[in-house]
Amino acid sequence: MAIRDNVLNGHFARRPIERQLAAALGECFDITYGNEQQGFSFWLAEPNRATKERFALNQEVLVIYSPHKRTDARTLTTIEDISRNKDFKNRIDRVLILLIHCGDQAATKDLIANQTSWIIVPFSQDELVHARGNLFVRSRISEHAGAADLFGMSSPIRVDKYLFGRDELIQSLSNRLIEKGENAGLFGLRKTGKTSVLFAIERRTADRSRLMKYFDCQNPAHHNSRWWHLLQQIRDSLYESAVALGHPRPKSPPDYTEASGNFSHDMTSLLQIRGLERIVLMLDEIEYITPNISGALGKHWDADFVPFWQSIRAAHQETAGALSFIVAGVNPAGIEQTHFGTAPNPIFQLATPHFLEPLSPASVREMVRTVGKYTGLSFDEDTYAYLQAQYGGHPYLIRLACSEIWANVDTRQMEQRVAVSRAMFEALHDKIVERIARPLKDILLSLVWWYPDDYDLLCLAASGDNSFVRDYLKDSDTRAVLFTRYGLLDAATGAFVIPDLRDFLNEHGRVYEREISPFRRSDVPPDVLPDVPDIELLGRLFQKKCALEVQLRTLIVTYLGVRYNWNQVEIAKAIASALTRRNDRKDPMDTFVGRSLKDAMNDVYTRDLKDIIDRHWQMFSGIFDENRQRFDMNMDAVNKARRYDGHVKVITAKEVENFENSYNWFERCLARVKML
Repeated sequence: MAIRDNVLNGHFARRPIERQLAAALGECFDITYGNEQQGFSFWLAEPNRATKERFALNQEVLVIYSPHKRTDARTLTTIEDISRNKDFKNRIDRVLILLIHCGDQAATKDLIANQTSWIIVPFSQDELVHARGNLFVRSRISEHAGAADLFGMSSPIRVDKYLFGRDELIQSLSNRLIEKGENAGLFGLRKTGKTSVLFAIERRTADRSRLMKYFDCQNPAHHNSRWWHLLQQIRDSLYESAVALGHPRPKSPPDYTEASGNFSHDMTSLLQIRGLERIVLMLDEIEYITPNISGALGKHWDADFVPFWQSIRAAHQETAGALSFIVAGVNPAGIEQTHFGTAPNPIFQLATPHFLEPLSPASVREMVRTVGKYTGLSFDEDTYAYLQAQYGGHPYLIRLACSEIWANVDTRQMEQRVAVSRAMFEALHDKIVERIARPLKDILLSLVWWYPDDYDLLCLAASGDNSFVRDYLKDSDTRAVLFTRYGLLDAATGAFVIPDLRDFLNEHGRVYEREISPFRRSDVPPDVLPDVPDIELLGRLFQKKCALEVQLRTLIVTYLGVRYNWNQVEIAKAIASALTRRNDRKDPMDTFVGRSLKDAMNDVYTRDLKDIIDRHWQMFSGIFDENRQRFDMNMDAVNKARRYDGHVKVITAKEVENFENSYNWFERCLARVKML
């Protein structure tokens, strides 16, 4: 049965084309409902047993039929409207959508590629009817579901379907802000989902009677402004948002100055608009406007913080909580510190701090299992405990680890999902470490900038000096609370919750701190900071590469010298015959004109040395195990290292290992030769 009788005799009764298209889905689905909305038809498709097992589908799938010759944004709007309809939102799958269209296939592909909320599987009307083979529909779903790396999303999450383990926190904060008219703070390390939680609060409490406005204090337009300018930016933005909600445009008051401007009065006037009951300000990255830790370009916040928050506090009180706020960031000093200098903190104890805890084992399982089914992966039960232990419940690191698995398997299989075991994670551990290196730096950057003393303590703990760290934490409860509430150290044992973070600190922690210390006060956004290489490591590799070049030059001159009875002209010809032409070397023989052989060899680089030995391989093969392929591979590995010292680029652990292996091979080979 492809179409249920009641639907066949209802929606499809006078739609023969749609009936034919719906029947073509019969290999995977039964159509249980049909209707029309905004010029589109839509059906609900119940997956059959095989489809349920292959794609782990427990709900019906929304099918959109677009009869229009052009597939445009109206299609996405219709999908959004239907999915939010109370009659369907709990009935249809949250991610998978089938789209049958009559538009241009390339334009349709571009449209769905630019959205990340859904996995939209497109079928043109013609191909679905005329060009089908066995399991065509199922194969197309496999292709598109397997092509989407839903684990690798790095931007803040803007849809509930990809947000896990935060429902209780979101409900608590929403209740405090909306129902009680109180204020709150939300704190945690970078990439733990603070901004995603703010967006979820905004999304779940959206209503015409509520004006929710998000401000990113990392934006230079905000943290470079003086306090009265930022207040005016907030006021003007709220006015525009009120109009966007359909409220009448408020009368524009005069601009604020340091000596004048009544934020409380303007907020009270705004709340007098008919139907508007609540204003909630969301200020993210609050460190950028916090005294003593704001950036050099925001140094004025050492003085501006107090009058800025005095104004917001006054508005909160004068509106009886109808205006409330939530601040978010890494360091809660803005709401926990009693004084800044001699001035009392106007929002001390006015906002209750909440901290983003690591995901629980149950939430890790839900996240990995749910996202996995759409990416074509099926995880063994023991993988969830492994991910929890290895990455400390940090959601972004766990997703990146799963993303690396996804990137290394074929998820476009038609018959079944790829089974993922703990052993697969362990086998790809080195690649995963490389993948999460940048996020680990972002996590540590939070501490280098906002908690430099605590960062030093973590470096000591990573080095194995646990006795000192334990004794220090006993005398400083606040430090212990900081490490445990941010999910860095285990509260009971003091051990690192994320082993890879410990290893990174132990190997690179001091170098990283030293290199970014000029920016400790957050003069630039962390996402645009260049990667910091280990200068000492690059120096060691450069030293080895130079020593190897000298040995190879000596080897070449020695063997060619013996071959040509030390005739320097003949030696030069033999070398030049192997050199390639380039912009600075039109004729390779020019390298030797008017110069001694000794001086000319100084302009022969690593790639040149490889070419010379390859050209005269019969002469040198015995030295290099008569294995030309291995010689070329190792020379390429050594030559590749040239870009690290030449351009001061970050080198990964795998690349270091490759270089060391190649260097050691050359050392063993050259040890057989007594150099002159």
